[in-house]
Amino acid sequence: MDKIAKSQKKFYLNKFQQYGDSPQSVSWNDKKTQYLRFQKIAELFKYEHSNQFSVHEIGCGLAHFKEFLNEYPASISYSGSDIVEDFIQMNKTKFPECSFFVENISHDLKSINASVKGHDYYCLNGTFHTKEQNSIEDWKKFVFKSVKNMFIMAKKGICINFLTSYSDFSDTNLYYADPRQILNWCVTNCSRFVSINHDIPLYEFFVYIYKENFIKETFPDFPKYFKD
Repeated sequence: MDKIAKSQKKFYLNKFQQYGDSPQSVSWNDKKTQYLRFQKIAELFKYEHSNQFSVHEIGCGLAHFKEFLNEYPASISYSGSDIVEDFIQMNKTKFPECSFFVENISHDLKSINASVKGHDYYCLNGTFHTKEQNSIEDWKKFVFKSVKNMFIMAKKGICINFLTSYSDFSDTNLYYADPRQILNWCVTNCSRFVSINHDIPLYEFFVYIYKENFIKETFPDFPKYFKD
């Protein structure tokens, strides 16, 4: 995991030094595609019945998602974490009202800052795309450890995204996930309350995983479908 963190830090720091506070620094082509992804991430909140809730963004980069959420019709307590210290320092200047942490979500849960834990929702956008020279085996361990930790920490649900294996091109530095395998892993290791969205022009898909108690509260008229 430390090898992956080191390579990721180098990758994003190089982009930040080249592009500054822009979508390109977090490996997006432009703001238009970046905001399309934000719209899909925000679908995580579709069952939310409160006007106030908390969101923690893993791999928050330059906190551009916070800028997007400022226009969302709810009072959202946003916080973020990233392994790139330069990102976190800039975010603290940009959004002094928010909390930001230098943190590696793939570490053991016991070692993760307590303030990163226990939020309503967790989201992650693009962190699993660029594996560079890391092996597929190591990358999958990093991916699934991170997802598992996110789900354990969440009170309500999480959203993650992947490049899709249903693509007409390939880059050995990128990780393409099979949606069928991801669905099976999520149901087996997290929750059966999973939704996959594969309907945008970009070659990627979004996964939403919810806690059973939250779905049970959301659908009170269907008690027989839930555990006692």
